[in-house]
Amino acid sequence: MIQTELAEHVRLTPLASEPVLVAGIDYARDGNHMFLAIVVMDLTATKVVEIQVAEGITSFPDNPGYLAFRLGPLILQAIRGLYHQPQLYIINGAGVCHPRLCGIASHIGLRINRPTIGCTTERMAGHFEPPGDKPGSYSVVRYSPQAPAVVLRSRRGMNPIFVSPGHLIDLLGSIDIVLRSRRQYRLPEPLRRAHIEAGKFMRQRLGAKS
Repeated sequence: MIQTELAEHVRLTPLASEPVLVAGIDYARDGNHMFLAIVVMDLTATKVVEIQVAEGITSFPDNPGYLAFRLGPLILQAIRGLYHQPQLYIINGAGVCHPRLCGIASHIGLRINRPTIGCTTERMAGHFEPPGDKPGSYSVVRYSPQAPAVVLRSRRGMNPIFVSPGHLIDLLGSIDIVLRSRRQYRLPEPLRRAHIEAGKFMRQRLGAKS
């Protein structure tokens, strides 16, 4: 399998330096019509410095665990269009905590040779105990030593999120970046903004065609 082969090249290592420009990547969809948004933020100033969108039709089957094959080409297309170069990407999807140890965050990290984090609201693999209710509390997802991940309480009173490193970052670094980039919301801010922009872009494009 391609994903199993790619997983052998993933490197989970501490960050060499603290990232300033962090991008969130999320998407919306209408059947096989995919709408993507990348939002680049300066974490030191908590401001958006760039938004890039892209859309495309995918013919790859909508099977769990294969999002990289449906969305990956569109992500790479949008990244090539960026003026600013993020030092790290937070992607809505799995990192190494994936049935074949290579989710979409790992795929993209390998292709662009940049640190990536998988951050999602849905469990891809493994078992876990619910974390405490205090923001910042987390429980380890039990799956494989090669697939570190946590279920993280990012906001009190809300469902936790799942965080796993994708490439060129380790688990503790992934947790730290996600917590430092969140504001008063559940998701880290670059990813939350990307979610909003992807939905807005889809509504604009579909509205223009109606």
